[in-house]
Amino acid sequence: MKLKKFRIMGLFLSLLIFTFSLAGQGRQRGIHASVGYAWPRQDNLGSALASSLGLDFQLRRNWRLVLDFSYARYPVNFDPQGLMEGTLVSTPFWIRLQYNFFPGPISPYLGGGVGYVFNRFQMEEMVTIPEVTISQKVDDDWGFIVGVGAEWRLRGEQVTVFGEANYLTCSPPGVTSINDMNFGRREERFSVDLDSWQLRLGIRCFY
Repeated sequence: MKLKKFRIMGLFLSLLIFTFSLAGQGRQRGIHASVGYAWPRQDNLGSALASSLGLDFQLRRNWRLVLDFSYARYPVNFDPQGLMEGTLVSTPFWIRLQYNFFPGPISPYLGGGVGYVFNRFQMEEMVTIPEVTISQKVDDDWGFIVGVGAEWRLRGEQVTVFGEANYLTCSPPGVTSINDMNFGRREERFSVDLDSWQLRLGIRCFY
C-alpha cells in the first residue's frame, strides 16, 4: 500500500513538473484558494466545511489546467452496514481541465477531472467487553469531479473571484477489524459512498 502511494505521488509530481514547463513557455500561471460546503449523498455522513489550495496553468485558447488540493472533515453517524460513529477526514488531490466560454469581466466555465482521494477515519471510543477490540479503516481511492462556475475579474487580468458548484464521486473500500481474544481476528469489508455536492467561493491570482 505504501509503495502504491509513493507511485501515485510520483505520478503527480511528474505531472506538476510537466505543467510548470508548459507554463514557462509564455503562458499565464496562477494560484487559488477557496472555502465552501460539502453535502455527501450517504445518509450517515454529515455536511462539512471544505477548503482548497491549488495552481492554475493557462493552456491554449480558453483551456486551463487546474491542480487542486482539498480538505474536508465529515462527521459520521453509526451505520450497522458500514462506518461507526466518528470523523472522516478526506483530502483529495484533483487534476482538472477547465474551459472558459468567453473572456470578459464575468466568464462562466465548465470543468472536470480525476483525482486521488486520501482518507483517514477516526472512530469514537467504543465500549466493548475487555476481550474484544474493534477498529475501522477507510482506504484511499480514485475519484472523479465535474462542475460549473464563473469568475469575476477584479484587477485587470491578475485577480479574479470565482464561485463554483461541483459534484464528486468516489467509493473507497473500508474494513472493520475485530480482535477477539477467545475467537481470534476477523475482518468485515464494506464500501463508503463519498459522492457529494460542493459549493465554494474563492480567489485566484495570476502572475
